[in-house]
Amino acid sequence: MPSLRNSFPVLLLGAWLLLDGCNHNQVDPPTANDTREVYRPIYSSYEAVRTIQTQAPRAIRQAGKIYIKDGFLFVNEIGAGIHIVDNRKPDKPVKLSFISIPGARELAIKDSILYADNAVDLVALNVANPQNVRLMKRIENAYPKSSYPPQRNVRFECPDSGKGLVVGWIKSEDKDVNCWR
Repeated sequence: MPSLRNSFPVLLLGAWLLLDGCNHNQVDPPTANDTREVYRPIYSSYEAVRTIQTQAPRAIRQAGKIYIKDGFLFVNEIGAGIHIVDNRKPDKPVKLSFISIPGARELAIKDSILYADNAVDLVALNVANPQNVRLMKRIENAYPKSSYPPQRNVRFECPDSGKGLVVGWIKSEDKDVNCWR
């Protein structure tokens, strides 16, 4: 007779397979009267997306990640770029500039080089002079193109690569869309 000790892994595997069939998060395909959110892609040309500029400071509209380096704050403006703030005197922070980086969501800094995503590209920027940031290197198509919105259980218009690069998604009232996630 086999011992319980030897059959435990088999019992555990069997229980896992049995419970795996009980997926309560399953998404059903949309129906004609579906009330879930609907999204349409926002397009831009590769030329416009790949234009990185140092601009005057501006108000933060949708803050993302914050990186602190040598008394400076680098605040990601989700999908738009990075704010640079001199915070060496924390009681009197000074906004220095805004780096327009379309599609930026992530950033990292080593020495005076800032690395960021630029929609589908990876860029390395010299930020030694925060008022005159320079592009050092670009790796094109380092990231996959956006083919669906970040939200789940939504319907959306399937992207058309002939219209350009998808740089975002906008909620739509129109329910006549052909994709879902």
